[in-house]
Amino acid sequence: MSTGTARGVRPDAVPLGIRATVRHVGGLVDARLRAELRDDHERYAPVGASAPDVVEAVRTAVFGGGKRLRPALAFLGFTAAGGAPGDPRVIDLGAALELLHTAYLVHDDVMDDSPTRRGAPTTHARFGETHLRSAYAGEPRRFGEGVAITVGDYAFFGAMGLLAGSGPQAQREFFEMAKDVCVGQYLDLLAAARPAGGGPDPEVIARYKTARYTVQGPLRLGAAVAGRLPELGGAFSAYGRCAGLAFQLRDDLIGALGDPAVSGKPVGDDLRQGKRTPLLAFARERLADDHRARARPGPGAADLLDRIEAGRLPEAEIPAAQDLLRDLGVHDRVRRECAALAAEAVAALGPVDLDGRAEENLRQFASEVADVSGIGDPGARARP
Repeated sequence: MSTGTARGVRPDAVPLGIRATVRHVGGLVDARLRAELRDDHERYAPVGASAPDVVEAVRTAVFGGGKRLRPALAFLGFTAAGGAPGDPRVIDLGAALELLHTAYLVHDDVMDDSPTRRGAPTTHARFGETHLRSAYAGEPRRFGEGVAITVGDYAFFGAMGLLAGSGPQAQREFFEMAKDVCVGQYLDLLAAARPAGGGPDPEVIARYKTARYTVQGPLRLGAAVAGRLPELGGAFSAYGRCAGLAFQLRDDLIGALGDPAVSGKPVGDDLRQGKRTPLLAFARERLADDHRARARPGPGAADLLDRIEAGRLPEAEIPAAQDLLRDLGVHDRVRRECAALAAEAVAALGPVDLDGRAEENLRQFASEVADVSGIGDPGARARP
C-alpha cells in the first residue's frame, strides 16, 4: 500500500469556502487513489493479461466524475475537531469513502439497469458489450452484471484496506455506516416494488441511503480519526442528518426538474422508474389537500401521478409529469423544507467547540444545499 498521502500540504492548509475545500481535498484524494490503483495494477499484471481488468474498471468508475464531497466533509470533521490538515490518515479516509461510494454506484447501476452514468456506459453495460462483441459463451447481460458486482466488491475491500491506520473507533463507525446504507438500499428497492402508499417512508429511505454516508458519516469519521467522536458525535449526527436530507431533496429536485445542460445529470430518470422520492410524496399530499378543498388540480392529474408511481410513464409524458410537479407546488415545498433543514443543521453546531474555519465551511455547505433557486422554478419555466 502506498503512503505519503498528504505530501505538500501545509499544516495550516484549511481552505476557506466549501468549494475551495472540495477542490483542495479532492486533489489530494485523487492522487492517493491513483497511487493505490497503480500499485494494484502492478500486483495483478503478472497474473495474466486480463487479471488487472477489475482494477481498471474501478479506476474508470472512480475517475469518471464526481465532486469528492464526502472526502471534503470528512476533512472538515477532522479539522473541526482539531486534526492537523496534513495528517495522511484523513486523506486515506477520504480515499476510502470514494471507493465505498464507487462500490455503491456500480451496484446501484445494476439494480436500476442504468445504461449510462455521467455520460459514459456503466460498468455492467460496458462489460456486457465486451461479451457480445467478443462472442463469449453465455449471456452478455449476466456476464456484465457479474463483473459489475465483482468490481463493486473490489472497491469496497479497497476501502477497507485504506482504513488500516484510522483506528478501531473509526473502523467501527465506517462499517456501521456501510451497513446502514445497505438497509436504506433495500428499503428503496422495497418501496419501488410495493403499491403506492404501501412502502417505507421516503424520508427514512433518504436518511439511511443518502444522508447517513453523504454528510453524517464522513463528519463522524473525521471526528473519530481525530479522537473526538464521543464529544462531537451527537452534534455531527444532528448536523449531518439535516444537511444530508436537504442534499437529497435538492438532488431529487435536480433529477426531476433540473436542466441537464447545467447539472450534467439526466433529467426524468426517477420519474421514468417511479422512484418513491419525497417529491412524489409531496405531490400526493398536495393532490389530496386540493381534493379535500374541492380545488381542481387539473384533468387526469391523479391518473398521471399514479402512472409515475407505478413506473409506467412513457418518455412522451415526462414533460407533463414535470408540469404536474410544478403545478402541485413541489418546488416551493422543497425550498421550504431545505431552508428549515439547513437552519436546524447550523443550530446543531452551536453547543460544541470547533475550529472556526472548518465550522464556517460547514455553515456554508448547509446554506448551499438549501439553495434550490433556479432548479425547476415554476417562475423560470419556458412557455410556448
